[in-house]
Amino acid sequence: MSQNNMETDNNGESGNKIKRAKKRSFIEILIPVLTFMTIVNCIVILVLVVNIGKKVNGLEQRLLVLQNNDADEPYQEASVMMSTDINGNTVDESEAVDIAEAAVCENSHVWDDREDSSAGIKRVYLTFDDGPSANTDRILDILDQYGVKATFFVVAKDKYPEQYKRIVADGHTLGMHSYSHKYNEIYESLDAYKHDLTQLHDFLYELTGEDCNIVRFPGGSSNTISKADMWELIDYLDEEGMVYFDWNVSSGDATGGHKSASQIARNVLDNVGKYNNSVILFHDAAGKDSTVDALPMIIEAILESDNTVILPISKDTVRVQHLHK
Repeated sequence: MSQNNMETDNNGESGNKIKRAKKRSFIEILIPVLTFMTIVNCIVILVLVVNIGKKVNGLEQRLLVLQNNDADEPYQEASVMMSTDINGNTVDESEAVDIAEAAVCENSHVWDDREDSSAGIKRVYLTFDDGPSANTDRILDILDQYGVKATFFVVAKDKYPEQYKRIVADGHTLGMHSYSHKYNEIYESLDAYKHDLTQLHDFLYELTGEDCNIVRFPGGSSNTISKADMWELIDYLDEEGMVYFDWNVSSGDATGGHKSASQIARNVLDNVGKYNNSVILFHDAAGKDSTVDALPMIIEAILESDNTVILPISKDTVRVQHLHK
């Protein structure tokens, strides 16, 4: 082979080596770059997944809130709004929690209908808790306008002596709710409950001459606030010849949040026809103007219903009670 040919071969081999070296160098550079880009992409994807997960979780929580809005709203409103008691006095944190919990029970308790077996004429009982108040006379005027009687489960208030007397004089039932309406005091023990109810009984007897024997527990007999055994309190009422009543229809006016008159009327009228004996829970308080405004709509609709009467509660009334023996 000539020298020229040898040089050409050597040059060609050297060129191939250079090309292979460059290729290896390119691959050696490309692999780390691709690895780095893959890592970056994985990090980006991970961040996106985490963010999407957070958004999905947030949406799920919102959906749960929306789904449970009707049940949770009373508690949310009560926990925010109910920083005062029924007399407008500021309460401590524990009492505010008790008030909120009672409001939830009053608005959400489902009546099981086991004791509502009577047939024939449907009986409706309008009941008002927590009064008297600045609204009591308005309520009494409306009841008088329609010629119907109601039941007032009252507390002790020195500001309204004439309202207690008018309730009795107008032929309504004067029922006992509590003297102080302070849950942490009333339900501290059986003796505490006895003392509170006796105070209220004596207060009402001295003011009106009524020997009251119709009772409604604050928060209802099914409340979970009482430290005392509710069955002990119920047995005490039995021993004293007193009868307690809960409710099976709630107007939804228990909370501090605003409820329109139409909302309250709808809450009542959507449920009052379900039972032969409907005991409706309202509240007689200064801030319950919508309750008063709803009364004419409610009363007119009930009176227009076939075979239906509105009555005051008595000891002979079918006992609508949340706790059963």
